[in-house]
Amino acid sequence: MQRHTSNSDRGLPGTLAGRWGAVLALTGLFLLSACGSSKDVRDNNLPEPPFKDGVPPVLTTVTLQPNGIVKAGQSVRIDFEASEALMTPVVYINNVRADVNGKINSWYATREITETDPDGVVTFSITYQDVSGELGQAVTATTNGSSACIGAECPRDDDLGPLEGNWKLDFAGVGPSEGDTSWFSIADTGPEGPRSCWFNDIYQFGRDGSFRNVQGDETWIETWQGAAAEGCGAPVAPHDGGNSAVFEYDEAAGSLKLTGLGAYLGLAKVANGVELANPSEAPGSVTYKVVELIGDSLTVRIDYGGGWWEYRLSRVTNAPVVGNWKLSFAGVGPAAGDTSWFSIADTGPEGPRSCWFDDIYHFGDDGAFQNFQDGDSWIEPWQGAAAEGCGVPIAPHDGSNAGAWYYDEGAGTARLDGVGSFLGLPKVVNGGELADPSEAPAFVTYQVVELVGNSMTVRIDVGGGWWEYSLVRE
Repeated sequence: MQRHTSNSDRGLPGTLAGRWGAVLALTGLFLLSACGSSKDVRDNNLPEPPFKDGVPPVLTTVTLQPNGIVKAGQSVRIDFEASEALMTPVVYINNVRADVNGKINSWYATREITETDPDGVVTFSITYQDVSGELGQAVTATTNGSSACIGAECPRDDDLGPLEGNWKLDFAGVGPSEGDTSWFSIADTGPEGPRSCWFNDIYQFGRDGSFRNVQGDETWIETWQGAAAEGCGAPVAPHDGGNSAVFEYDEAAGSLKLTGLGAYLGLAKVANGVELANPSEAPGSVTYKVVELIGDSLTVRIDYGGGWWEYRLSRVTNAPVVGNWKLSFAGVGPAAGDTSWFSIADTGPEGPRSCWFDDIYHFGDDGAFQNFQDGDSWIEPWQGAAAEGCGVPIAPHDGSNAGAWYYDEGAGTARLDGVGSFLGLPKVVNGGELADPSEAPAFVTYQVVELVGNSMTVRIDVGGGWWEYSLVRE
């Protein structure tokens, strides 16, 4: 939905009148509060607004979760924010009125899907008005493209296009002409190799046409980027995945274009007709010649003027991990596989930790990861809570940041990139337990002990012990 703005055509008197009306509206609200009204205006739940201010509100963001398949018994949640304070909005999901919570300009609506809901895309509508009584334009679509769908005809998680998904480098080589890599070539060095930080980078092609370089905390950097010597190090902007990018694959022309400052395949320095001498020279786009794209195998070449580079990539198999997962067990102990210090299984919908066990860990088919917590989760004192218990999720562990995942079947690891992305408990990270939300790392890596069908068990070493989580796929 586009944001609409309007200017008064009444000139300065109209503008002043509108401003004076807004002042009167605010005065009226303060008087309502001062006169002992049973409703605090900050709750935005007044039975009737005082008088209109002439400025209609706008919903600036509207998102829906889960983004994908939804079944009977699952809840659909719509989060939305407005340009100003609202009275309690009215939300319908699949033509049934939803429960609405929130205040001021931040709201969310939830509704459980039932067997009577029709197959197809879940519909919704949001009607709203500001505290002065001005109606906003009704909204029936999300701002980020998220949507939920019911039934067998919905797009499935494994319906990947030619490029969608996560890819990693298997081979890189360069030579004087196309297809000739006689000057230099190198294949995957393995997890212990000197260039493993390069070969474990992820090239992420999203279903929505987005592209992202996912590198964790290090990748292969060179002297032209300011390094004293080539080797593993922190990614250097703009080739650090920090900028938004998109991809365009033209099958007929055999070309793959990445648009976005710093987006690249293989080596960051290699662009069309040039090898960069400084990061500031990064072009706005790079186009590769697609030599082969068969299933999960991709080969591209690029002419940099003095020769040709060739990259061969393979798509990371998505099927074992893709989907929505829930926690079924958590435990911790002094060694891997030992949960003698503390352990707990699914407490059920009425249990004291049900708000934790109903959280969803979403592994998207396009490599995206997100924590969905449906308004509350298990929070603890290190997050600012007075005591551990169910409460509103605390940033950045509230699913508000974009995340990505990478499953390395050979190494038996699952890495979650994105500040605040986690499995199980948010405080548990590699080598320690967080003492404050601000300490959240850029990524967390888990050992995948078992991944069979819809069952997954992971472990993580916190330095003084090991946490273990068992999850089930819905």
